[in-house]
Amino acid sequence: MKRHENWLKTLSLSLMAILFLLVLVACSGGSESSTLSPDNEDQTENTNEESTGLGELDEIEITVTHYPTGAYAVPYNVGIEQGIFEKHGIKITEIYGSGGGGTTVRNVLSGKLPFGDVSTAAAIQAYLSGAPIKIVGGAVQSLGDLVFVTRKDDNEINEVHDLIGNTWAYTNPGSVTETVSQLIFELMDIDPDSLNVVASGGISEGLTMLQAGEVDTSIMLEPTYSVEKDNWKELFRVSEHIKRYQQTVIITSPQLIEQNPDLVKRFLAAYQEAVDWVYENPEEAAKIFAKSAEIDEEASISAVKDLVEAEHWNSKIDIESMETTLRGMELVGTLSESTEIDWDEIFDMSLIDEAYKFEVEQLK
Repeated sequence: MKRHENWLKTLSLSLMAILFLLVLVACSGGSESSTLSPDNEDQTENTNEESTGLGELDEIEITVTHYPTGAYAVPYNVGIEQGIFEKHGIKITEIYGSGGGGTTVRNVLSGKLPFGDVSTAAAIQAYLSGAPIKIVGGAVQSLGDLVFVTRKDDNEINEVHDLIGNTWAYTNPGSVTETVSQLIFELMDIDPDSLNVVASGGISEGLTMLQAGEVDTSIMLEPTYSVEKDNWKELFRVSEHIKRYQQTVIITSPQLIEQNPDLVKRFLAAYQEAVDWVYENPEEAAKIFAKSAEIDEEASISAVKDLVEAEHWNSKIDIESMETTLRGMELVGTLSESTEIDWDEIFDMSLIDEAYKFEVEQLK
């Protein structure tokens, strides 16, 4: 009987031990299952996606004046390289360049490109011609990238007034180079008829004519000037005489504003963030630009630092810059003083950040 009781006690203790072990395994298994279950893996992935803010990107193509070698490209190069556009949900898959002016506007009007960084004068002319475009932000607001040069061995021409009686070349009628030429004549009290003013057909064409002795001055753009400055004699930087000038603006279509205003808002925010990054990191921005434009890095650094000092880029429309641009258009005859412009019709500032808006009424 006693042996029977001992056996029962042993059996009971054994069963309790086994039960205890089973409970431990169950608890351990439950905990491990909770950590590694597929459901929880999905939750982890979702949390990571939310923390980066990266969902599906809007893939777009854009057009930028004188891309890729013109300094207009710098904020776009930086914005792509530093992931700023992607941070705002945009992936720029292609940037199309142009010779400037109306060709860039036409790239946007084709309907395939949502945004263009285009000549302000060309945008206004397109609007006056009935083109369905909207200016939604500023871009380049100085002339720090324009340099008039002459031949290195020309000892008779050293400043603007020495060009009286000689031949002055700009690129194309209605272009920025023609308007700034006329503005300089007005500012320096030079009668345009005292010079032979000709259209070269383009920047490289003008330099070819200059080298051949067919003209006595022509214009260069940064950073090309910084790369090739040893081959030419600098007469002046346009920004020495004209401090503010709204060179380019960002345009889009009324349809895009209506159908996808969020994309417009994000694009403008990304552009300004890229501009801010350039101002804070000019040397690094210049290196990114040099790589994209395939130019000498030191020349790029020199050019970009000069442009940063001139506050070359800004998504805000600068009133003084815009008024100078309009005066230049009047001087070359692309805008009549009597022309009535409905500024509320051509500008749409509703989607730009409050800090970069301007009052359209100031232009009226």
